[in-house]
Amino acid sequence: MKKKIRFRTFKPYLFLIPIFALLIIFKYIPFGMAITKSFFNWNGANLNEFIGLENFVEAFHDKMFLESIIRAFFVMVVQVLIVLTIPLLTAELLYAVRSKKMQYFTRTAITFTMVVPTVVVILLWQWLLNGDTGVINTFLEDIGLSGLAKPWLGNSQTALGSVLAVGFPWLGMVSLGGMPFLLYFGALQSIPTDLFEAADLDGVTLFQRIRMIDLPMIASQIKLMVTLAIINSLQVFDTVYILTKGGPGTSTMVPAVYMYEQGFSYRRMGYCSALGTILFVLIMLLTLVNNKFLKNTETMD
Repeated sequence: MKKKIRFRTFKPYLFLIPIFALLIIFKYIPFGMAITKSFFNWNGANLNEFIGLENFVEAFHDKMFLESIIRAFFVMVVQVLIVLTIPLLTAELLYAVRSKKMQYFTRTAITFTMVVPTVVVILLWQWLLNGDTGVINTFLEDIGLSGLAKPWLGNSQTALGSVLAVGFPWLGMVSLGGMPFLLYFGALQSIPTDLFEAADLDGVTLFQRIRMIDLPMIASQIKLMVTLAIINSLQVFDTVYILTKGGPGTSTMVPAVYMYEQGFSYRRMGYCSALGTILFVLIMLLTLVNNKFLKNTETMD
């Protein structure tokens, strides 16, 4: 009898075995191999010489890699600011609209952006930003502002800004679609209406209500979106690689693209693994600091 009870207790966990098996095979084992290979001079094939910490020493003296880290930090700051403002303001505005039909239409329209493949969105922006036949330059020329037309992705002064513009009107990151907006809006809808009624009786203004009720009540969602923004911005690859491949020059070079270049163009898989390990540690530290900071903020609230 006891054996049957034990079996029933552990039976649900048996269904998790295939998931954990796939995670171990395709995530944890490659991750462990990458850390191991970061201590080797490895070309991905026959060359496999142990060199200790040489790859890491080289990485911290690699000017291009350090510049790409700084550039990634800039992208991170922009992404975090976007996630904390535009999707949140849009969610607040839509929540203030009492028309259920309008809310449903807006949610559906934004959800549609999550269905479109990321590559399609990036290629569409590549066409919009094209210096010769792009829609943006054509529009500027048609309204008599041809002096403002530029090779947006081919100019080192405008390339990074153009890459950051991808995803306008920035209701979320390219890789996440409209998730930030939808998450904020859903969180606002879950706030008990009693709080809003009490605030109205106390004569609380809209901005006071947002600061004292809305933001503290959706702090968990904000924390999640900021964490995802940090991770996505430091790992960004597809947008930069498709649009500029890190160019012109190195004006849009970010760590993930630089790692790819070192690993697959120069066959320096060991060095590429070391760069990936450094990036992983950096992302982990930033995530822990962010979670600690937001946890303290929630406690104060």
